Amino acid sequence: MRSFFNTLPALPVVVVALAGIASAVSLEQRTPAPELNQLQARVTTDPQTCVEYEKYIGIHDVSGAYYPGCADITHSCLALNGTSIWSHSQCVAAAMCQGTTSVVYLNQCQNPNVKEADAIPNLSGAIWASIVGSCVDDGCPMTQQNFIDFVYGAMSAANTTQWPTSSANVVTDWWDPILSWTATGTTIPYNNLDDWLHYSSS
Repeated sequence: MRSFFNTLPALPVVVVALAGIASAVSLEQRTPAPELNQLQARVTTDPQTCVEYEKYIGIHDVSGAYYPGCADITHSCLALNGTSIWSHSQCVAAAMCQGTTSVVYLNQCQNPNVKEADAIPNLSGAIWASIVGSCVDDGCPMTQQNFIDFVYGAMSAANTTQWPTSSANVVTDWWDPILSWTATGTTIPYNNLDDWLHYSSS
C-alpha cells in the first residue's frame, strides 16, 4: 500500500500549473481593450472621387450653377471636420447650395468616420429652430424667405466677399430643387427636409 507521503512529490507540479493559470489570467487582465473607434466601421472613399468633388466645390449638383459664396460655405463646413454633419449649420447650408451628395462625399474624404448619407444623424433641432424661428414649437415649415435668410446667414458666417447677384437666382438654383424633391407645396416641413438630406442624393 502506498503511503500518504508518497504523493507529496506531485504537489510542486500542481502548484506550478496553478501558478501558470494565474499568470495567464493576470496577463489577460492587463491587456488593454481595443479602442472604441477601432471597432467602428469606417467609410472608404475612392481618392479619385475625392479629387473630382474637390474640383467642383461651389457648383450645385443638380442645377450646375456656380456661386463663390457657396464655395465659401462648403469650405467652412469642411473646416469643422465633424462627423454628425447635419448638426452644423454651415454643412446644412452647404448641402442646400451645393447638393447633399457632394457635401457628404467631401466630408467623408477628409473624415472616414462620416457615415453613409442615410445613416448620418438627423438634422439638428437647434438648426431647424434657427431656420424657422419662434413658430418652431407650433410645427411650422420652412418658407422660401426662411431659406434665403439661412443661406445668406451662412455666407456671412463664411466671410464671403462675392455674393449672389440676386436672391431670385438663389431661389431658382438652390431652393427650387429642394422644393421639387420634397413635393410639399410652397414650404418644407422638418421631416421632409431631413429626408432630403438623407435620401435625395441630390
